[in-house]
Amino acid sequence: MTTPTAFSNIVAAMVAVLSAGQPVSPNIFRARERTLAESHATAINVQWDGGVPQRGVIFGAPIDWQSRITVECYARSATLGGDLAVDPLLAAVYERLAADPTLGGTVADLECIQIEAQNDAQGQKTGWVGITYAVSHRTSNNTLN
Repeated sequence: MTTPTAFSNIVAAMVAVLSAGQPVSPNIFRARERTLAESHATAINVQWDGGVPQRGVIFGAPIDWQSRITVECYARSATLGGDLAVDPLLAAVYERLAADPTLGGTVADLECIQIEAQNDAQGQKTGWVGITYAVSHRTSNNTLN
């Protein structure tokens, strides 16, 4: 078995932070399709969207990265609009990740760079919020870990 890449480790660390203690949702996934199962009132999806290496280092030196990780928050309600249903989940995720911007030392920094939202009113009202983070981290020169 190969060693997971830094990107996989970052997603795992974010899932672990969101799952620790009192989880922000009972349904926390990684790289899941964008459909919310009927049985879930709330769900979180964490996925790696890409990374850009910072070049210009001395040959053989570690490489610094700026990676994008998105945390998707889903919530549905029969009575509230989608935006109101997902709002507490958005706040819980944001606060949990802001409390530990190094993810327990896994990364150098975690910075929220965008929050976007969508709502769906088919059947039960569903709210979706995507929180995009810029993650600063480092890999060794010849590997992605």
